[in-house]
Amino acid sequence: MTMIFGVPLAVLSGQLLIGIINGAFYALLSLGLAVIFGLLKIINFAHGAMYMLGALVTVVLFDLLGVNYWVALFVAPVLVGAFGMLIEYFLLRR
Repeated sequence: MTMIFGVPLAVLSGQLLIGIINGAFYALLSLGLAVIFGLLKIINFAHGAMYMLGALVTVVLFDLLGVNYWVALFVAPVLVGAFGMLIEYFLLRR
């Protein structure tokens, strides 16, 4: 078994993959914030709240309702997007 710094290569490659996925998520989140700030010139703190709502909806669908993980991962952004559109239509438009 190949070891790097005393860590098996399989474990090290798994950790590297998790780091790349987390980095891509943070890049996507910060890119969204930068685009919103660049276009509107205001800081939108609801951006992070919608991400957390998406995570909550995924957990509720998967754990409490027993929906398949991949289906919950696909349905949650759709539901949160629809919720955001409802908020924008009923509360923000005048």
